[in-house]
Amino acid sequence: MNVREEFSFLKDPWKQLQKINNRVNQLIDDLNTNKLYAINYSNLKRRFTEEIENYKNNPELIDIEEFSMNYSFGYHCFNNIDDVYSKEAMYIEVKSYLRTLKIRIA
Repeated sequence: MNVREEFSFLKDPWKQLQKINNRVNQLIDDLNTNKLYAINYSNLKRRFTEEIENYKNNPELIDIEEFSMNYSFGYHCFNNIDDVYSKEAMYIEVKSYLRTLKIRIA
C-alpha cells in the first residue's frame, strides 16, 4: 500500500474543516469593527489649521503624513494604548480625512 493512499480518506474532511475554519475566521473579522480610538474631527481640523498657521512662513515644512503620524502616536500615548495596528489604522484614517479638507496651505 502506498503511503499516499494509506490516509487518503482524511484529505476531504481535512479540506472541509479548513474551509469552515476560514469562513468562521472571516465572519469574526467582519464582525470585529471595534476601534481602540475615537477621532474628534473638529479637534483634528482645528489642530491641523493651527499647524498650518504655525508654519505659514515655511509651508514646505507642512506634511500631512507626518502630522497624521504624530497625531495618532500622541493619541495612543496619551490614552495608554499600545497597539501597532490601531496606531496604523488611525494614521490612515486621519491622513485620508486631512486630504479631503479644503485648507489653503500657502
